[in-house]
Amino acid sequence: MSISSALTTPAIVLRAVNYGEADRVVTLFGRNTGRVSALARSARKSQRRFAGGLGLGTVGLAALRERAGAEMMTLESFATEGAGHVALGADVARMAHAAYAAELVTKLCAPRQVEPAIYDWLAEMLDRLATGAPTAERLRVFELGLLRGLGFQPVLGGCALCGNADPAAPFRWDPERGGAVCGACARGGRPIGAETRAALMHLAGLSLGQADAVSLPPDVNRGCREALSEIINLHISGPLKSVEFIVKLSNGI
Repeated sequence: MSISSALTTPAIVLRAVNYGEADRVVTLFGRNTGRVSALARSARKSQRRFAGGLGLGTVGLAALRERAGAEMMTLESFATEGAGHVALGADVARMAHAAYAAELVTKLCAPRQVEPAIYDWLAEMLDRLATGAPTAERLRVFELGLLRGLGFQPVLGGCALCGNADPAAPFRWDPERGGAVCGACARGGRPIGAETRAALMHLAGLSLGQADAVSLPPDVNRGCREALSEIINLHISGPLKSVEFIVKLSNGI
């Protein structure tokens, strides 16, 4: 897309690292810009231009400007909206889930590709984390919604190759061939249990709010998590650092 020399957009902080003595390099997901990197000059000193800080998952209004001859934009100011980021920062498990959601968006979304529906999906995820306990089921719904929104959703209801939807047929999980593949078409992949596939189909039709009423058995959640991880890994480079952190938490992923 072509971005004007200066613009203002609702944005979510995906990542921020210190640069030099007072600056920060910030990765933002803007509703009107998609994923962009920006240099926030004096961000570690200015309480006026960056009131509320630039912490992970912070939602606000970003004022951005193109830098002549530079790929990175300039973040002139960031006005925080609400206090969701404060609630996230006060709870390790919530912050871990927020970090995972942000890293998924960072890895899966192309730079400067405007994705308003993905922005809204991530913003809702962060809002629900700020007001309620993190759950594995909500993460699964978030993953499925993100994959769907980006055109990466796996085939779940029948064979990705022939369309066979016989509930009694054995299926294998083959991400490179689109997801679930019936035994007659399978040439690789691994077996996927009927209960896991049924759970994935159910979760794929839920909103983030509806996910809070779902409770999966641990083994089914593990099967869903592993299946979706294999799909996600097809579309990203390198491991997701946030996963290691979540696995260490007692509530798991």
